[in-house]
Amino acid sequence: MRLIGAIHPPEAIRAILDCLALPSRAPPPAPPVPDPEPWPVDFDASP
Repeated sequence: MRLIGAIHPPEAIRAILDCLALPSRAPPPAPPVPDPEPWPVDFDASP
């Protein structure tokens, strides 16, 4: 892929995306994922 140009003003980017019916805002952050349960330890570590 080759970069052929850059659009700097945020208003121009927003107008282009809105014209193409694409979201012009970032999606909301996803909720945090809980930590998985630790694996049970079923061995005897005594010497």
